[in-house]
Amino acid sequence: MPPPPANWVAAAVQITPHFETQGDPYQGVSGDFDGMGISCGALQWNIGKNSLQPMVVAVGRPVVLAAMPTIGAQMWTACTGGIGSGLTIVRSWQTGTRLRATPLAELRALMGTPQMRAEQDKRISGKAQTAFDRATAWAKEDGGAAPTKRLFCWFFDIVTQNGSLEGLTPAKMRAFIAASAPGKADDVICDFMAGIKGTSGHATDAAKNAALWRNQTDAEKLPILCMTYLRSKTADPRWQHVVINRKGTIAMGQGWVNGSKFSLAAQGL
Repeated sequence: MPPPPANWVAAAVQITPHFETQGDPYQGVSGDFDGMGISCGALQWNIGKNSLQPMVVAVGRPVVLAAMPTIGAQMWTACTGGIGSGLTIVRSWQTGTRLRATPLAELRALMGTPQMRAEQDKRISGKAQTAFDRATAWAKEDGGAAPTKRLFCWFFDIVTQNGSLEGLTPAKMRAFIAASAPGKADDVICDFMAGIKGTSGHATDAAKNAALWRNQTDAEKLPILCMTYLRSKTADPRWQHVVINRKGTIAMGQGWVNGSKFSLAAQGL
């Protein structure tokens, strides 16, 4: 399978990390909001899943110590021991789930080194190829057309965040569209989003997205929005609307995620 276009990969790297982090995605760093200790870099590799440790080991101790003069030795210990001890170390750098100023700055510095950028690129390339292969296979099964940039970016988010389609197929997606009243598949989804109860930011985002997306689909956007809805139904019901907020924004090219409005026009969506 050929590699995805470089500008598609660049767009995906701008989109997926920015739902959680701001600025240079390669230097994105967040604290223990999800139980993973710290999450770093474009795809938020972390301690809890042992995805960050191999990258730190690969760049080597001298690079870590140079980029992190205050906590570099602790970082190296956290990444060369067990996951449990690593979590204990990186949590000691935080107040609650928020990294204090020095650890935050030094982690960003490490992730921005040429060596760590190269490690990130290696892993991004692998995820992007998987996403492109899956998007190509989906498009072929769904009528034989080549995948679009939007479809690729959607699959990139799936591959990096969720892993798989959980049994979703083009036939199931088309059946959902056909089962809805003519031209009303997006209304089914928007009605679901508008009906989310609660006062959380995610629920507020869902209501805003229902209003923003209704009657705004086209021949490319509608299938991907329906894919989003059907894939979300495999998630814990408590988080179904959260999945739709995120992946629906990719499908529609704009949307509310984590309390912020995103426009993906600059990424070609």
